[in-house]
Amino acid sequence: MQGDSPHRHHNHHPHPRDADDGPPPKRMRSSPTAGEGYRHPPPGVVATPPLQSQDDAGRVLKSAPAAPPPQNPMPKAQEKEKNRKLSFRFMEPLEEAVYLDRTGLLAVDHPAAVDVYPNEYFASNPPYPPFKVVFSRNAQPPAGAWDEHGHDVLPQLLAHRYFGDFQVLSFAGFTQLHSLELDLGEPYQGGPLWLLMHGEIEYFTATGMYAAGQAKLQPIAPYVEAQDANGKWKRVVDDLGFPAGGARTMTADLTGKLPSGTRRVRIWTNLQIYWDNVLISRTAQNQNARLTSVPLSRADLQFHGFPLKVENQPPGNVKYVYEKTSATGPYTRPAGAYTRFGDVRSLLAAVDDRMAVFGSGDEIALDFDPRKLPALPKGWVRDYFLHAHGYEKDMDFYAYEGNAVDPLPFHGMGTYPYPGKSFPLDDAHLKYLLEFNTRHMSGHEPTGYAFQYPGAK
Repeated sequence: MQGDSPHRHHNHHPHPRDADDGPPPKRMRSSPTAGEGYRHPPPGVVATPPLQSQDDAGRVLKSAPAAPPPQNPMPKAQEKEKNRKLSFRFMEPLEEAVYLDRTGLLAVDHPAAVDVYPNEYFASNPPYPPFKVVFSRNAQPPAGAWDEHGHDVLPQLLAHRYFGDFQVLSFAGFTQLHSLELDLGEPYQGGPLWLLMHGEIEYFTATGMYAAGQAKLQPIAPYVEAQDANGKWKRVVDDLGFPAGGARTMTADLTGKLPSGTRRVRIWTNLQIYWDNVLISRTAQNQNARLTSVPLSRADLQFHGFPLKVENQPPGNVKYVYEKTSATGPYTRPAGAYTRFGDVRSLLAAVDDRMAVFGSGDEIALDFDPRKLPALPKGWVRDYFLHAHGYEKDMDFYAYEGNAVDPLPFHGMGTYPYPGKSFPLDDAHLKYLLEFNTRHMSGHEPTGYAFQYPGAK
């Protein structure tokens, strides 16, 4: 999914739960002799920015339709599937309105010697990343890595430690221009070349965008320069993208984009992005794989509460403890009509602008039924990609109508807001609005604005 300018922290945490014994991982791997899964805190699945934000003159800074949905990989594990279900909790822990149009789960079967990644990154402008499976075999770390100061950061990448001593500006999410230079290990002579980059971002906000606009400062999406065989640096990619949501691996396809003989590339940006691992893959993409949709058997919208937020370093590296919740929190809600609690499975079956609308502390309990998945060939394993399509809007002063649920986004709006257009009001959508979006909230319902976790002093 794509929108305009990113919000601060990763959101919507699809908390996977096993039907029998608690939460399995968000990426699970099965084999013909599958063992028990293990627990792993999932990253955010959806990291759309505010639907619209404004600069200091009140102009729309950037507004775009929803792009192809992100496909979230789950931490690898082995998982029994027979007589079990794969269960997730897709929730909103922040002060935002969520408009979820479709969600699903894909089983990705492939040879055990090959790793699979979703083609996922946050692109600032079209073209947005199309869905595809990115294959990698025996990916290697760079031969060298340096920051903009010339500091050797390869030890941090090898140890999976975040780094970044760039200057953080007073505008949320903005920094001085900084870079990461990578030695590819051998000169590029054509053929496939992918960077598998694990990191996270401290998102900038609509208010931060407004303030930065007043200071004549614009966000610079990560771009790539390549050093050719003669030592000259040439810009080869204008928008590499960045990790969307919580800490995760993004894919960067450099195939055919580097001058012959290139051994070093460097990535520049003024966004507050931190990396802790980079792998270089030269794997051909014509690998064997089998994709099977896992049926959605349950989708119930309900109130869960606010999970305990744990803020780690670097900034933006946030985790939530799903099991430890408070019924109240320092958040209000955009006023308007939300989707009523209960079964919302029919709303999530297709991209049709019939969305489950929910807000702070709400969650959708998702169950997928894997029992009819085909058997794995010998030597193959199974991964799962969770995908979602929708929108979200922050309660930011400079987000368009941030204090209200309306106007509802829709697939053909082009921009948000959408002057001259309207949300579909045919019979099917009127019926949806009248039958599903009946939970009216004024924004003043909470009995308190403090976190109150059981057992906390």
